[in-house]
Amino acid sequence: MSKAEEYWQKIDEAFFKDGYNLAKFYIPNEITKDNLFKAQKALYEQIEEVISAFEERTKTQDSNIECKKGCSFCCHQTVLATPLELFYLAEFVDKKYKGSIKDHILGEAEARKNKTSNLKTTAALKVKHPCPLLHPKMGYCRAYNARPMACRIYLSSSVKSCQDDLNTPNNDSIYPELFELPLRAGKMMNEGFLARIREGKFETLQVFENSIEEGLLTALQPNAFNKWLQEKKVFKKMN
Repeated sequence: MSKAEEYWQKIDEAFFKDGYNLAKFYIPNEITKDNLFKAQKALYEQIEEVISAFEERTKTQDSNIECKKGCSFCCHQTVLATPLELFYLAEFVDKKYKGSIKDHILGEAEARKNKTSNLKTTAALKVKHPCPLLHPKMGYCRAYNARPMACRIYLSSSVKSCQDDLNTPNNDSIYPELFELPLRAGKMMNEGFLARIREGKFETLQVFENSIEEGLLTALQPNAFNKWLQEKKVFKKMN
C-alpha cells in the first residue's frame, strides 16, 4: 500500500468512527423519530464543521471553493440520499411549505421521477433536470438546512467544470472538479452512522439510497416512517 493509500485509509476510518459514535450517542437503544432526527441534525452539523475547516484551509492554497448561493449547476443532477435523510427532509418540507409551494415541489418531484424511476442507476446519474427543491426563479435550495449529505459535500474548485458537466451529460470525459476530502468525509460518516443504526434488531432496516425525488415522495406518504421502522419495504431499490 502506498503512503497516499495509507493516508486515505486512515481518513476514511476516522470519519466512519465519527459517524458511528454520533449515532451511538443519540440512539443508544431504541430508535424513535425524535432521536433519529436529532442524530441526523447532529451529523449534518458535524460535516458542516469539517467543511468549514476545509474551506479555511483552501484559502491558504491556490484552489478555492467556488460554490456560492445562486450557483445551481449541480442542482440539476441526480442526488441520492438514505431513508434517514429522506425522512428528515420530508419532515422539513411538510412543516415549512403548504398550499401552492408544496404542490409545486411535489409536482416537480413527480416530473423528475418520471425521468429517472425506470432507469438503471448509472443512467439515472446522467439525467440533468432541476431538483424539485430548487427555486424556479431565484436558484436557491428551498430546503437548504435539511439538504442531504450528498449536497453538502459537493464542493467544486471550478464553476466552469460544473457548467460543462451540466451541458454535456453524456460525455464521461467531462466532470465537475470536486474536492476529494469532503466527499470521502461525508460518505464515511454516513456509512458509520448507518452501520450503528442497523446493529442488533434493526439489521434489516432499509438503508439503501434513493433518488431525492422518488425518496421524498415516498417519505411523505402517510405512516411511511412507522412502516420503515417496522422493517417493512417502503422504498424501492434502484437498479
